[in-house]
Amino acid sequence: MDFTFRQIGIIHSPFTEKKQTPIQPTRSQAIGTVEVFPEFADGLEGLDGFSHLILLYIFDRSEGYTLRIQPFLDDCFHGVFATRYP
Repeated sequence: MDFTFRQIGIIHSPFTEKKQTPIQPTRSQAIGTVEVFPEFADGLEGLDGFSHLILLYIFDRSEGYTLRIQPFLDDCFHGVFATRYP
C-alpha cells in the first residue's frame, strides 16, 4: 500500500542549520510558527479548544540517513526511530 502526502502548510523555525538546533528543546527559548495554506484555513476552526496539536512533518532538506545512531551523551547505539535524532 502506498500513500501520497499533500503539503498543507509550512513549519517555520529560527534554525537554518542542523548544528544550530538545540539538543534538548526544553532549554530553548526559540519561537517557531506554523503556516497553514489559505485553502486549508477552514480546517482550523475549533482548534483553540485544545491544549496540544500533533504536527506530522517531513525533513525536506535531509541528506541521507542511517538506521542506527549513537545519541549525544549515550554510550549505546539505538534504532533511529527510538530517538529524537533528526
